[in-house]
Amino acid sequence: MTTFQQARERAHQLERPILVSITLPMIVHDPQLLFTIFQHLDLGNRFFWARSADKRALVGVGEAMTIETTGSERVTTAAAAWRELRQHAIIEKISSNLPPYTSGPVLLGGFTFDTLTPHTALWEGFPAGLLILPFLLFHSDEDKAALTINALIGADDDVEQRADQVAKTLQRLALVLQNGIDQLAAEDGAAVEKKPGEMVVHDMLSAEQWKEQVAQAVKKIRSGAFEKVVLARGVQVEQEDEFDVDDTLQRLSQSYPSAYVFAIQRGTRYFMGATPERLVCSEDGQIQTMALAGSAPRGASEEEDHRFGEELLKSEKNQGEHHFVVTTIHDALYSLCSRVWVADAPRLLKLKNIQHLETPIMGNLKPGHSILEAIEDLHPTPAVGGYPRLPALAAIREDEHLDRGWYAGPIGWIGTGGNGEFAVALRSGLVDGQRATLFAGCGIVADSDPESEYQESCLKLQVMLRGLGGDM
Repeated sequence: MTTFQQARERAHQLERPILVSITLPMIVHDPQLLFTIFQHLDLGNRFFWARSADKRALVGVGEAMTIETTGSERVTTAAAAWRELRQHAIIEKISSNLPPYTSGPVLLGGFTFDTLTPHTALWEGFPAGLLILPFLLFHSDEDKAALTINALIGADDDVEQRADQVAKTLQRLALVLQNGIDQLAAEDGAAVEKKPGEMVVHDMLSAEQWKEQVAQAVKKIRSGAFEKVVLARGVQVEQEDEFDVDDTLQRLSQSYPSAYVFAIQRGTRYFMGATPERLVCSEDGQIQTMALAGSAPRGASEEEDHRFGEELLKSEKNQGEHHFVVTTIHDALYSLCSRVWVADAPRLLKLKNIQHLETPIMGNLKPGHSILEAIEDLHPTPAVGGYPRLPALAAIREDEHLDRGWYAGPIGWIGTGGNGEFAVALRSGLVDGQRATLFAGCGIVADSDPESEYQESCLKLQVMLRGLGGDM
């Protein structure tokens, strides 16, 4: 009896569709190459998650099923749906030599920053919560790779036809991998190499208006309304030709190897970016996260760069902002973990054009708890929302005048064994054809200077602007 036939019989007995997930060993390939190949296989939406420094990547295409949630319980509802789907699933691994961390069915997706902010047409297709089980998922680490095929089988499905479709797809994928990317060009016609066009950038809110928002936030902080609030701003970028998503991912991966580079496609739109901030990671029962808050530019010389870093480490304003984040994360993990470790002092996280204060935090997850529960407790951290959380979020809803959508929300993946990783979707944007909407935020505290905060936001926007091909 084939796996699909077994699933159909189980679906008939239980009167519900059954997940079939088969993982095969595979030669290690460049994740960027797989992402491009998946576009040409015409199997639906694509997904990308990688961190070059770890040599770990997930690249998916198509949708075997989706979990879509709404409202303030969007994360816990998704967790319950994932548990129910796994309960009767048939999961096969055709080798023991597979990437240990990600083998088997994996959901990829994300959540909005705030469910109470009005949802606009800008984020159509990106609901409050969305976790996707790809039809095909390539996953790799330093020396192992695998391909997982996922399918939802119902009691009335023609399993022979479904199995035949999977076999033909795998044959075509194998042929393309064997012959290289030229095979795709031959099938689709001669590819025309395009250089990035001239980009035009428009502020969604003028610089003066945004700086006035910062000034008003400082007044509220000094009056005791809250201690910190994070205000975001958006810019729209346009060019004559469509933005090349594949090239953008390549630039982001090369320029920011320590960042989480991601892309989630919904039709013609891609939410993508290179975020430095891990929200939470779960591996073999251990939760790992970090506090990331406080920023300074990189220096033009080694001496200047060192000076900027030392000033950041000694900055009372930045240290205070960072302390809010450390305390909040520690308290959130304490309810989920039997023990929590916090590094003695922050260190510098140096990225290509900016450096941050970073404090690693770890904990031993109590039995019965999952990474999704940690997301529920940790998001939003003071680094992207403010402190205390509730009054800061209320101020953002009232004063920011921006639909953040998935910007600064949790984005990542979760597997069947409890392993998973979610980052905070910073340094990101929504790319749709010839237009992109980019976002950046700054932590506002009592001694914040509006002009300095505006310049910091411009620095953060450069990540995606350069990724799209700009030289700003």
